Amino acid sequence: MTAGSETRESRDPSDRLAEFLQREAFPGSSNLRITSRERPTGGASWETFLVGVDLQMEGRNQSHRVAIKRAPATGPLAPYLVTKDVAIFSSLAASDVPVPELLAWTEDPSVFVRPFSVTSFIEGESHDITKVERWSVWQKDREALGLEMIDKLAALQRFPWQGTGLEEALGPRGSADVRVAGLVDRYLDPLLEGARNRGVGVPLWRDMGEWLKRNAPRDPEEDLVIVHGDYRFGNFLWQGTAIAAVLDWERATLGPPMQDLGFICMPLSRRKEPEIMAKAIPFDVLAKRYESATGRNVDVSQIQFYAVLWQFIEGVNGSRGSLAPEARGRVGSGGLLQPNLVARQTLRLMEDFEAGRAAL
Repeated sequence: MTAGSETRESRDPSDRLAEFLQREAFPGSSNLRITSRERPTGGASWETFLVGVDLQMEGRNQSHRVAIKRAPATGPLAPYLVTKDVAIFSSLAASDVPVPELLAWTEDPSVFVRPFSVTSFIEGESHDITKVERWSVWQKDREALGLEMIDKLAALQRFPWQGTGLEEALGPRGSADVRVAGLVDRYLDPLLEGARNRGVGVPLWRDMGEWLKRNAPRDPEEDLVIVHGDYRFGNFLWQGTAIAAVLDWERATLGPPMQDLGFICMPLSRRKEPEIMAKAIPFDVLAKRYESATGRNVDVSQIQFYAVLWQFIEGVNGSRGSLAPEARGRVGSGGLLQPNLVARQTLRLMEDFEAGRAAL
C-alpha cells in the first residue's frame, strides 16, 4: 500500500463520502458536508441510508436529502449489482413508472465500504406487508391502493425494454423457461451446497426445482416484459393512494406478463386473508383492472405457475436460514417453521396447477 492510499484509507469514511457526493451527485457545488445519516427500519437485502447534506451552489446555501443504497456483505439475493439499479433507474426515468432519480453511483469500495448508488429522496409512506393493516390509508382506501398497484404494473409492462441497457442488466438472455431454470439454480444451488456441508438432505426443494423447470412457460424472449420480482407493500413509497416511487429492484428480470401477477397472488402475498391479493384487492377486481389497463387476458394457469416459483424462492431462502449455525435448535419465522409452512402452501399450488384447478 502506498503512502497516499494509506492516508486515504485512514480518513473518516464520512469525509470520503462527502467528497464523492460533492463531485458526483452535486457537481459544481462546494463545501458539502453531511449533516445527518439514518437507517430506515425494515428491508432484508440492500442497506439503505437517508443522508442529509448542506452545500453551496452558485453562492447560495442549500440543504438536500439523498438515499444511498449499499450492497451488504452477504445475503440471499447476492450477487449485488449496483449497475443493475443504474440501468433500471436510467431507463425508466422518463417512463410512467415512478422511480427515484439516479444522482450518482460507484463500485469503488473505498468510498463507502461497498458499492452503492445515490438517488433523490422522495417523500412518502412505506408500510411492510406484515403490518400494512395498521395504516389508516389502507383501512379506508385499500381497494384504491390495490388498483394503483395494478396501474403501475401495467405501466411497467408497457415499457419497451428492447434496445435499452436493460437487455443485459436483466439477463442472462433467453426465453421464459430458460430464465426460470436460471432463477431456480441461482437460489437452489447455495441451499444444496449448505445442506451437503451440514450433512443433511433437502429433497423437497430439489424436486420442486426440477418440477419448475419441467413446467415453465416457453414464451420467447421478444414477448417478455420487465418483471419487478418483489412487487408488494414495503417496496412502494405512497403519497396518499398514489405510488410516488417503486423501490427495491434487485430481483428484477424479464418474464411473461403473468410473472409479477404470480407474486401478487401467491399465498405469502395474501397472508391471513387468502381472498385478498397482495393484501389489497380480490382476484376478480385485480383481473378486471389488469385486463382494462393492459389489453391482455389474465392467464390463471400461468399465474399459478409463477406463484409456485415465487413461493419456491421464498421457501429456499428460509431453508438456507434454517441451516445457518445460529439457527440450530430454534423454531420460528427465522428457523424451521416458516420453510415448512411455505413448502405446504407450495405443494398445494403445484397440485392445483397439475389438476387444472383455479385456486385464486
